[in-house]
Amino acid sequence: MRSKALACIVLGVLSVGALGACQPLYGGKPEKLAPPPKKKAPPPIVAAPIEIKYIDDCQASFREDPKKGPRPDRTLGNKLTDDGDAAVAAGQKMKDPIAGANAIKDAIDKYSNALRKDPYSATTTLKLAVAYDMVYRKGCALAMLKRLQSLSTNKDVSPDANRIIDSVSDNTSLFKGYRKEAVTAIGR
Repeated sequence: MRSKALACIVLGVLSVGALGACQPLYGGKPEKLAPPPKKKAPPPIVAAPIEIKYIDDCQASFREDPKKGPRPDRTLGNKLTDDGDAAVAAGQKMKDPIAGANAIKDAIDKYSNALRKDPYSATTTLKLAVAYDMVYRKGCALAMLKRLQSLSTNKDVSPDANRIIDSVSDNTSLFKGYRKEAVTAIGR
């Protein structure tokens, strides 16, 4: 009888163990996790528009009497204008804004010297006005545009000056910050 009881106990333990083997090791099915709440994207940062501060005054004198100076030298004036063009191109390629501004300042000096050598050059006058605009010297740029308008009254250079004036009035990318004043300065 003891052996029968022992056999029943062993069979009972084995049957319980067999039933327990079909059960998952760590319990039933896992619970479903709720997705995290969606956060609203932060509002985009709107940068304030950069306000350009132009310098309205101009200390340079553009009304010197060319009759008091030496005779105009167009060849040297054209060479200095070309040097100014090269300085502007170099200034626009520079990544450092201070170095670029210094290159434009050098171009302004070259254009001014070119106008001293050839005071009736409408092309150089416009290039000097554009160079002044690049360094936010609005007053000097407008003075050069007024000078360009006065060159259009000179019968010897009026065809060239009028062609340059027409190009300024047609090109809306020039003197954007004060376009209306620039067009008024050239007499349009």
